[in-house]
Amino acid sequence: MIARKEGYACNMTWTRKGKRDKTRFLWGVVFLALATGLLLVGAANLRSWRGASLQGEGSQSVQQKAGVVKNGDTLPEEEPRNEPGGIKPDIVLIVDDVGFSLASAKELLEVKVPLTWSIIPYQSYSLSSLKLAKEHGIPVMLHLPMEAEVDRPGLKYQINLEMDSESLRRFVRRAAGSLPGVIGVNNHRGSRATSTPRIMEAVLSEIQDLGLIFVDSRTSGKSVAFRMAREMKIPTLQNEVFLDHEASPESMRKALERAFSIARKKGTAVVIAHARTETLKFLKTLSQNRPEDIQWITVPEAVRRSPGSTQGGMKQ
Repeated sequence: MIARKEGYACNMTWTRKGKRDKTRFLWGVVFLALATGLLLVGAANLRSWRGASLQGEGSQSVQQKAGVVKNGDTLPEEEPRNEPGGIKPDIVLIVDDVGFSLASAKELLEVKVPLTWSIIPYQSYSLSSLKLAKEHGIPVMLHLPMEAEVDRPGLKYQINLEMDSESLRRFVRRAAGSLPGVIGVNNHRGSRATSTPRIMEAVLSEIQDLGLIFVDSRTSGKSVAFRMAREMKIPTLQNEVFLDHEASPESMRKALERAFSIARKKGTAVVIAHARTETLKFLKTLSQNRPEDIQWITVPEAVRRSPGSTQGGMKQ
């Protein structure tokens, strides 16, 4: 009897002990779960903070590599930019009438500022000048012959007012095809043609289909070409200054100063010069007398930099 009671008491003791152990185990699980949850939340916050910190460090590292800031400096606020050309005003210098002389094209290679060549099609040295430009990484445009006010009607080998729409488009297409790799078109002469909306609609439609840039040389104050090109969403620029309207060095210097003034106001100025003896001599001096606040860029660079400018391109 005593043995049974002792066994029963023993069993009761183990049962109560088992319940206490089970209770302790359950509380341990609860505390472990709570601790794990707190650790996970803390780790997530740490990762988030470190990620933001590393992102900032990465941005600063790029700036440091670019020489913008040094270790310990704070990142400067972005400098205001003069649209369209960035911090420095831009001069886009186009040289027209390339293709008549290979010697002149070779002389242009001695000019130490960026240029864009505009080559007349179907001339004796058009293709050899194109080859020379490609070898030296110089962007080339088609210098498209177009009817001027002083021309007699129906003159061949140029865009003229007697052509119908299809003839105009075919002329542009063939001229561009004769100079493979051109990046754009500007008009050679063309005071009458560029002032005639019917003519420019056909010419610009073909330029658009070819995916080319258009530069209005502005040989006439009545030109509608630039306005129409913008309306058609063609990347476009317009000439501001003819550098060598007068061939003397003093006149060219004054014309260039006028272009600098325009660029400082508007961000970019397009200047057109010609592959002529006196002009070539003057162009070779440009790198020696360049103002510190001016930079020279090419036509495609100007279009890339200024998609929303009055000089440049796709939106107004």
